[in-house]
Amino acid sequence: MRIILSLLVVLVVGSMSIAQEEPTPEENNQITIDTINDDNWMDSAFLIKRFNFLPVLKKHKNELGLTDEQLKIINSFYSKYYKKMEELAKSIQEKEKQLSDLVINGGDSKKIKDLIIEIAKEKAELTVYNIKEVRTIQSALTKEQFEKLKNLTEQSII
Repeated sequence: MRIILSLLVVLVVGSMSIAQEEPTPEENNQITIDTINDDNWMDSAFLIKRFNFLPVLKKHKNELGLTDEQLKIINSFYSKYYKKMEELAKSIQEKEKQLSDLVINGGDSKKIKDLIIEIAKEKAELTVYNIKEVRTIQSALTKEQFEKLKNLTEQSII
């Protein structure tokens, strides 16, 4: 089972480029850091601990000295990918509920295995989007701004 999951993660991550793409927001899909509400509900849907800079970006954008151009780059990422991230997180939650029900109620082993693989694939895909999010933010900010963002994020967790 571990081998299957490992191969699945390699396939998903390998098929999705982590390299920075130039995001182009779709028309009528303007999502910005200011329009996204609390999305901590998604945190458990990631393959690894989520890098969630969004709340700190929202709260401290003036303190970070974000320029209009930097905000444009960051907001372009969210316009392009955020809805997909939400859809994946919702799907993962639904499938985890189905999996739990199958396990508790003595469900078919093949269905359980297939569901585990689907969940792992979606978690890997969502995690790749999170890495793209971090890369977008890193590329938009100066090194000093990104260091400050990391420090502010650590402070908000404590």
